[in-house]
Amino acid sequence: MNARFERNSISDELLLAVFDMPVTFHRCLVPVAGGVTAALMLSQAIWLTETVDPASDGWFMCSQEQWTQETGLTRWEQETARRALRRAGLLVERRLGMPAKLWFRVCPGAVMRALQASVDQGGL
Repeated sequence: MNARFERNSISDELLLAVFDMPVTFHRCLVPVAGGVTAALMLSQAIWLTETVDPASDGWFMCSQEQWTQETGLTRWEQETARRALRRAGLLVERRLGMPAKLWFRVCPGAVMRALQASVDQGGL
């Protein structure tokens, strides 16, 4: 164990709880999405898309609280990232239900075209 952690009296159990689930993202999405925050959100959206029922046509629901819990992004960071992803055509949104819930779908074709364009420009 690191002496720094031992000095501060952090137990093994606390370390395991704190480092339980890392937040990761695909670095290649940074130039495509327009920044780290949008790339993080897009990476998480891609992962969520892979976990949904194929009959959902790629649509998934994720609340603001869930985004924060899964990515650490604040409300304002989420809104900025969502706006950038919508403008780039990489993510679509719709509100459904009563009360309305926000649903998302990644546009895989647009992501692939943007990645290819980035490669063609020497960006990856």
